[in-house]
Amino acid sequence: MARKRLLGNMTEKKDVITEHTQEAIINQATNILLGIQGKISKKAWAKLIRMAEGLDKDGIYAPAINAIHGAFEIDHPYLQFFDILAKKGPECRKKFINNFFLNAVFRGNRKRREFSLKNNTSKPFFFVISPSMRCNLHCLGCYAGNYPQKELSYETIDQILKDAKTMGIYMVTVSGGEPFFRKDLLDLFASHNDIYFQVFTNGTLIDSTLAKKISQLGNIAPVISCEGFEEETDYRRGKGTFQKICRAMDNLKEAGAIYGFSTVPASYNYSTLLTENYYKFLVDKGVLFGWLFQYIPIGFRPSPELMLTPQQRVALHDKVKEMRNKYPLFVADFWNDGPYVDGCLAGGRTDSGYFHINSNGDIEPCVFAHFAVDNIVNIYKRKGHLWDALNSDFFKEIRAGQPWNKNHHMPCMVIDNPQCLRNVVKKTHPYPTHEGAESIINDPVLVNHLDNYSNRLEAILRERDLLNRYTEKRATAN
Repeated sequence: MARKRLLGNMTEKKDVITEHTQEAIINQATNILLGIQGKISKKAWAKLIRMAEGLDKDGIYAPAINAIHGAFEIDHPYLQFFDILAKKGPECRKKFINNFFLNAVFRGNRKRREFSLKNNTSKPFFFVISPSMRCNLHCLGCYAGNYPQKELSYETIDQILKDAKTMGIYMVTVSGGEPFFRKDLLDLFASHNDIYFQVFTNGTLIDSTLAKKISQLGNIAPVISCEGFEEETDYRRGKGTFQKICRAMDNLKEAGAIYGFSTVPASYNYSTLLTENYYKFLVDKGVLFGWLFQYIPIGFRPSPELMLTPQQRVALHDKVKEMRNKYPLFVADFWNDGPYVDGCLAGGRTDSGYFHINSNGDIEPCVFAHFAVDNIVNIYKRKGHLWDALNSDFFKEIRAGQPWNKNHHMPCMVIDNPQCLRNVVKKTHPYPTHEGAESIINDPVLVNHLDNYSNRLEAILRERDLLNRYTEKRATAN
């Protein structure tokens, strides 16, 4: 017994020493990053990379660290991020480093792992919450257009965020509707100033006053919906919208805020997204990062005709990769970037996964799969917690099926492997979270279209893979 107690004390002491060492490294790295006034020296880069390697005891972030190391070796445009960051508002810089990199990535990783082991749950990295479905626009093909116009109470959202931090989640994406319709939203962000909030917004409400408040809080990164230039944006979002979002970007840039963009690749803007001018325009507007979400026929008046063809989807991804190597603009291409995250993230997948809480409180596996078996409001009425929803049969069945495809360029269970979503719903019987949500799995037109789409995409990717292997073999032989 004495020997066991001694070993236990030694292990506990070692863990404490390790935590203290990690905190010391974190504090040292923070001081270096916050002290940057211009271009980072080679010596500082090398030191930061060594620190990151020291913090990543489990090797979870090794691919990302290696990518940064490789970028440093070739002086990649992405390294300009930190030069640009040095010019942002002081709170924006501080919260981006402290809340995102340190809380969400490093400290949160340890906390998520410990919570997962103790409570036998998965350990998602983040989640999406839609506090309200109110919106001042009526966009063509809006994924959220058929949700009930409801709002989550301040108290419910506050408790969700408290639960999130207990789980080790310090990265939260806010969607809608238009989030900034909520007058109490900034109060929530201020109350949880250790979380980093990414807010998807149509941008039309971001005047100079709101932009300054966002910059002063620092833990908010607005992501402005932009569908191309004026013609494409106004076609989808309404006349005059493009000029409004340009002013929003200018206001955020003037205030020193960190902000991004979100674009839905579709048939009407495909040619524009293939031009370099679009990405240069975003960089000139001060945008640092952004997301491409392929149009999915769900929500308001779903239309398969708006989807890119498989050939267009592959060609667009080639363009995105080209632009990543030319501009300091980090563009995440959903779902083409599946290989970087090992496929689908839905259902609170362990380590890098996520889920969505809509404005009615329904807990969905992802933003684009509108089915649920749990509601957060009901869970709280039962004195439960957010993590109770992670172990539903619905979510566990989704995690058991991931990845849905060996080819991670086809990660999605909605459009790339549509039979998988149909099978999960049939087996676990979730309810649709709004009227018409079930059409994605039982409307004959949509079912037929998605089956044909996924089959064509698979054939194109297979042929492309064979060609790449042949080319590599020829190159090796020569």
